[in-house]
Amino acid sequence: MAVGKGRGTASLVLAILAAVAVLGALVTDYASRAFFDSDNFANRAAIALEDDAVRAEIGERVTDDLILNAERNLIGARPVIEEVVSGILNTGAFQLLFRSAVSDVHRAIFTGDQNTFTLTIADLGATIRGALEALNPKLARKVPGGEDIAILQSDPPDVLIDLVQAAEEVHRIELILLVAALVLSVGAVAVAIDRRQALLRLGLALAACGVVGAVAYSVGRSIALDAIGQTGPRDAAAGLWDAYLADLRTSLLILAGVGAVVAAAASSLLRPVDLAAPARKAWELLTSVPETTSGRVIRGVLLLVGGILVIVEHEWVEDLVFILIGLYIAYAGASELMRLSVDATPAPKEERARPWRRTIVIVGIAALALVGAGLFVSFGAASDDEPEVVAGECNGSESLCERTLDEVAFPATHNAMSAADNRGWLFAQQESAIPDQLADGIRGLLIDTHYGQKTESGEVKTDLSEIGSGERQAYEAEIGTEALDAALRTRDRIVNSPTVEDRQIYLCHRFCELGAVPLEGTLRQIRDFVAANPNEVLVVVNEDYVSPDDFAAAVEDSGLIDYVYKGQVGPTLPTLEEMIDSGERALMLAENDAGDGSIPWYHLAYDPLLQETPFKFKTPAALTKPARLDASCEPNRGPSDAPLFLINHWVDTSPTPLPSNAAKVNARKPLRKRVRTCERDRGLVANLVAVDFYEIGDLFGVVDELNR
Repeated sequence: MAVGKGRGTASLVLAILAAVAVLGALVTDYASRAFFDSDNFANRAAIALEDDAVRAEIGERVTDDLILNAERNLIGARPVIEEVVSGILNTGAFQLLFRSAVSDVHRAIFTGDQNTFTLTIADLGATIRGALEALNPKLARKVPGGEDIAILQSDPPDVLIDLVQAAEEVHRIELILLVAALVLSVGAVAVAIDRRQALLRLGLALAACGVVGAVAYSVGRSIALDAIGQTGPRDAAAGLWDAYLADLRTSLLILAGVGAVVAAAASSLLRPVDLAAPARKAWELLTSVPETTSGRVIRGVLLLVGGILVIVEHEWVEDLVFILIGLYIAYAGASELMRLSVDATPAPKEERARPWRRTIVIVGIAALALVGAGLFVSFGAASDDEPEVVAGECNGSESLCERTLDEVAFPATHNAMSAADNRGWLFAQQESAIPDQLADGIRGLLIDTHYGQKTESGEVKTDLSEIGSGERQAYEAEIGTEALDAALRTRDRIVNSPTVEDRQIYLCHRFCELGAVPLEGTLRQIRDFVAANPNEVLVVVNEDYVSPDDFAAAVEDSGLIDYVYKGQVGPTLPTLEEMIDSGERALMLAENDAGDGSIPWYHLAYDPLLQETPFKFKTPAALTKPARLDASCEPNRGPSDAPLFLINHWVDTSPTPLPSNAAKVNARKPLRKRVRTCERDRGLVANLVAVDFYEIGDLFGVVDELNR
């Protein structure tokens, strides 16, 4: 008798441990999908934006922090500003911008490079100012532009950060827990005297774990929200909680349902289910007054606590009651159906003589239920669906969506990084830096990358320690052999301050001493623009004097990699709509070395994708005189069958570019005339129309005409 009781206890303990392992696997898998995966983490944040309370709270913070703190006199216009901000928060562009910002926070948490994280929306001031322009131009001019807004800043405990980072390192722990659950389940059945009774215990344990988890979820949500005093932030927190954790509650209830089915499968062969008996017993316990004083005290305390909980936390109490009622009914229904399948026809004599067959049937049903629970944990515990993004035009025109890249014209900037806006840049070839270029409509960026080292003086010294023959030839072609030798002799006298960091990649035009911008920071700005403008396609051509692996690492570290086009570029090119639908909207090309295929998304520009015109024009007449236009369109780099066509359209007066020359060659009539001549002579469609000082003249008007 004692042996039988001991085996029953052991079976019960193993069944409970198996259920706890399944519960742990479910929660662990959910966490890895919802929190550890960067894309899904950002997707859920974007889903939270669909909640009115979340948008209202963000809108209020943006209005206060960006507008009213900068210009208190705008307090009277607060309703107008809030309406504009609310409209922006409803756009697909802001949704993707928000996802990008959340990805940055996720990176900060999981890379462990900082303990303070800030959810920042890049350049939101300019976006709001643009939206206000149509409504109230005078008010729009008072809004500070170019501002990044921090809508959330937090210093989480170091223990929490360490725990999160440690948890991320445990890969696929849910599989280990599921295997443990299976082993424990087999053990629970094996040691039991009555195996059907063991299966019943296992099912009830699974159901209990699901119910306890669901109740804990409701209690935790209630406690977390009650800790927030103000109504607006509390409602917003509720929206965020539901976006990240609502699926977990559903998963826990499904786990409880699986347990109920397993229990019903086992009980159908044990005894009929009496729905009224457990209810009567519970009611008797509740209404009967114990005879002992201690029993009455315990009963009184439990009733008092229970009554307070019903009043204060009525929502999760209601959830618990309905969960239990639903599971009880499901249990009874499943048990009845399974009992019918067994009792429908009398078993033949030989069947009754071999009762193990029934055990096999019920074990098979329970095993299927457990396998279903495992599959649910592995594949269905957390949704990976991305929020729907609002569709729109392609590069500003619906008619461009169905065109392939080689059928679309892109306004482009030559030496896009060489901008007067960049601090200390000499001999600039553009007035505005790359973020403003993109905001104005530039969709093709011709950049140069070099290695450089920052010095104590703050200037950047070009790292020419490994200058190769190809780079030397390019320098000599640009400034001449004697000038290059002189530059190499004098550069250390110009920048004689010691270096303060290892070399990194900078955007420079030949010599970083004349102007330098860190590559990764600029790539982040490009990423922010692409994220905020989900219907825009860019082409980046890198005149590279750095290794392709180093450039690729900068693209990945900046986050731009999420938006880089990774599809095929031959034999046919993608349409703009295909790139936009994929979310990969930045085509990356290298002039010199793309890594020989080792970087799938990085393509060699002039072999075989791109062909171009010459780019050495010393006077405006070379680009404007009708008699000289044919010569300006002759083939230069790139094979004749390359699909993309780059028209180089600027006057080279190195070292000092002249805006007055741009005024002559960028004017609508001469620019349009030359582009049409080159298209006719080369039998191609102009794709990249690259100029200096893009704001002068009518580059955008000519490109719009080409696309029409």
